Amino acid sequence: MITLCVITLFFAFFLIGVSNDYCFYHSNIAGVIKAHETYLKSEKGPGGEVEHYYKQIITLKIKNGSNKGRTVELKNTYSESLVKSIKYHVGDDLFVTLKENAGKLSAVISGVKRDVSVAFIAGLFLIGMIFISRKQGILTIVSFCINIAVFIFAIVLYLHGKNFTVLCILMIFIFCVLTLCMSSGLTKKTFGAIISTFITLSLTFLIYKLATTFIGKLPYEMMDYSFGPDDLDRIFMTGILIGCLGAVMDVAITIHSAVNELVLTSKSITNKDLIHSIREIGYDIMGTMINVLLFSYISGSLPMIVIKIVNGYSLSSMIHFNIIFELIRFLVGSIGIVLSIPISGAVSVLLVRKGKVKC
Repeated sequence: MITLCVITLFFAFFLIGVSNDYCFYHSNIAGVIKAHETYLKSEKGPGGEVEHYYKQIITLKIKNGSNKGRTVELKNTYSESLVKSIKYHVGDDLFVTLKENAGKLSAVISGVKRDVSVAFIAGLFLIGMIFISRKQGILTIVSFCINIAVFIFAIVLYLHGKNFTVLCILMIFIFCVLTLCMSSGLTKKTFGAIISTFITLSLTFLIYKLATTFIGKLPYEMMDYSFGPDDLDRIFMTGILIGCLGAVMDVAITIHSAVNELVLTSKSITNKDLIHSIREIGYDIMGTMINVLLFSYISGSLPMIVIKIVNGYSLSSMIHFNIIFELIRFLVGSIGIVLSIPISGAVSVLLVRKGKVKC
């Protein structure tokens, strides 16, 4: 209870600090103190749907910089769907660009200050990890931060002309080794999970390259990429492998941990019974992990798909030019999950039967 109270108190002070951190920003920040809206017009979309538009008269109070304390008024137009516009409310903090002409101050909104919301969600995540998992939670957070730093560093190296394929291999290696070692420790089951993950990803990569050889060039130009044509296939491939990596690591460490526990609790277990247990464990985790991939990719693309269909895109065009990429990601990731079960089972049996198993 003392630990929980200390963490909660620290979290409260942290949120108060983030809510009043205006002096740390170079950009001008203004708070909405009044917002009056009126109906503007209605327009019909390509599918016959009606979109309503509204106009806001917003009064802002500057919260930092040389104009701190001054007020400024501006207009904002937004649509009811809020697809390409934003409705502002009293209490919102906004980034603004200020201009002064003949003593009169004007402003243009450049964005919404959302650091309080992000800090609140991140704080709840950190508190939950530390309070529930203690040391393991801290290690997980550390590995998470290091992985993000590695990813950003790899992008910087790519922008400086480094080979993207080499960077991809290095990222996958670091992500896998770092995550598994920090989450499960330097044990034999961790070593086995790392080997299983690399073997599975290598086979998955070969299957993907073989399939794309027969499929031909994908319509990369329909994606939201702005790189040269030589980079599109490698960027897409990297995204597939990194997306597949998380699921494969999860399956690998689950099977290796299960085999480790089975052998520890029943040292007389035969290879036949061990393989049977691995098969049953694989049945249980395969379905859920494949659906995790499906839900992840659907959640990422669903908003844009719905918006495009509402704005006149046909479903067949969406499948051919957009959904095809999510489908390929899902199928390749699912193949990786399916392959990781027998590969992880075989590696784990070989490792535990070679010597004494360590916890």
